[in-house]
Formats: sequence, C-alpha cells, structure tokens
Amino acid sequence: MRILLKALPLIAVLSFSLVSVAAETTKLRYIESLYQDDKGIGMSYPEGVACSEKYGLIVGDTANDRLVRYAFENGALKAGKEIKIPQLLQPFRVQVTSKGDILALDGKQRRIVRLGADGAFKEYVTAEGAAGSGTIVPRSVKIDGADNIYILDILSARVLVLNPEGKFQKAIPFPKDYGFFSDLAVDPKGTVLLVDSVKSMVFSAAKTASAFSPLGKPLKEYLAFPISLTTDSRGTIYITDTNGADVGIMAQDGSFLGRQLGMGWNEGLLYYPSQICVSENGDVFIADRGNSRVQLFVPAK
Repeated sequence: MRILLKALPLIAVLSFSLVSVAAETTKLRYIESLYQDDKGIGMSYPEGVACSEKYGLIVGDTANDRLVRYAFENGALKAGKEIKIPQLLQPFRVQVTSKGDILALDGKQRRIVRLGADGAFKEYVTAEGAAGSGTIVPRSVKIDGADNIYILDILSARVLVLNPEGKFQKAIPFPKDYGFFSDLAVDPKGTVLLVDSVKSMVFSAAKTASAFSPLGKPLKEYLAFPISLTTDSRGTIYITDTNGADVGIMAQDGSFLGRQLGMGWNEGLLYYPSQICVSENGDVFIADRGNSRVQLFVPAK
C-alpha cells in the first residue's frame, strides 16, 4: 500500500508577515508527503534529505536515530526502508554520492558517517591531513558533482574541502563579521555558498577562490532565519527559512526572486522546515521537521 498522501485543499492556518516580493519566477507545486517507512513507523522530526534519481531519496529521521530510503519506481516513490546502525545517531544532514555512498552528519556526536550503498557502516570522515582535524565541529556536509566533500567547520570558522576519499585539499576561511553559518551548498560551477542565519545573508566563493564575499544584499526583509540551502542544475538557489516556514529563491547573481509556501499543518505548508534538496530532474524535497514529514514539490513557471 502506498504511503504517499495526495494533496488536500490548502488552508492557510498561519501566516508570516514579511515583505512580499513581486518578481517571482519559480513557483513550487505540492505533489506528495512522506510520513512513515514500509513498516508503518512514522518519522519523528526529520531534518535531513538527500535525493538522487539513481539511488532514491534518503531521509535523516533525526529523532528516530535512523535513515529511511525511498526508491523511485516508474516516476513514483516506493515505501521507505529503514537504515539504522549503532555508529549513527540523530542524522541531521544527509548527502548521497554518485556511487551510492551515504554521508550523514550525526547531530549528537558531531561527526560525519559514511555508509555504503547497502546502508552498512564504512567509516567516519575525519578530514585526513587537515590542520586541527581532531577538533572539527561540523555543522553541515555537502558534496559536489565530482563527489568532493565540503564540511562546514563552525569551531575553526572555515569550510574544509576534501577529495572523494576524505583527504584534505584546502580550507576557505569564513568571512569577517558573520553571524552564524547554518549550511553550505556547492553549485554546478563549483561555487561554494554559505547561508548566515543571523544576518540572513548568502556568501559565495568561486571554485578557485580563497575567500568568501557577499552574494547580493541581506535578506532580512524576506527571510526570518534561513537554515538550509541548495541549488538546482541551473544554479538557482533554494533556501529554507525555518522561522518563516517558507522557501526563498535566489538567482545566481544574488537577486532575490521570491518566497514560496507558508506556515501551517496542511499538505503543502511547512512548520520549522530544515534541509532541502533538488533532484537531477528538478524535484524539490523538504524535511518538514515540525510536521514530522518530508514533502515533495515540483517547480512550475
């Protein structure tokens, strides 16, 4: 039996009074919600999502100390299989490589766990060769198209860049006068992006750059507390605003394109959303933490 729920009429239960944006170029259309695994065990405050057309959707079911994998079949998502190992607690951020390996950030023990495509534990990612590798405090982890690993190290105020095997390549220091960086992303050109939750700003560093600079203007009039960001195949930036319970959309040049969705409990609304991912064909998945579900949207012009 499929566990994916069909869209219900959207009723705006709550609203968030931020300045509206007229020039919205992308709209998100609600498709489905995921609430449980194939055994009927419900999610509990999920915070991580990673999506791959080949390897499916990986959910960090944070409060249940597990991952849940949903497979794509004939354009639909099949019921999720639990992945639970003793080396991983409270998966907070999730990524999947081109070979199917899963990288999961353990939000309790503050370490990055690598699992194989079969869900078995492989190793801890330790940033071999990086200065101060024993004191890294990761807030997020992302990979690029070549499976290089990027770690947001909030203790040493830097982004660590590792090769696919986890060996240190370089470090990019945080910019001056930042508030708190909650997440990073890497666009198709290799540009590294950071989102500052306190200042509601996005910073960028081109593939060959050694420093970050602001991308566009501060977004405080649009986003209350941005917490996660990602890009699609064209470089469009999607940002989840956990306090505003919506999604902000930015162009590659930093111009703000608009806000989507809103706060509430009905299908298609969000309540303290967390990580967001965009699949190769443009499907948008959001870990709807406060509603203990993951929601699927598609962009519509």
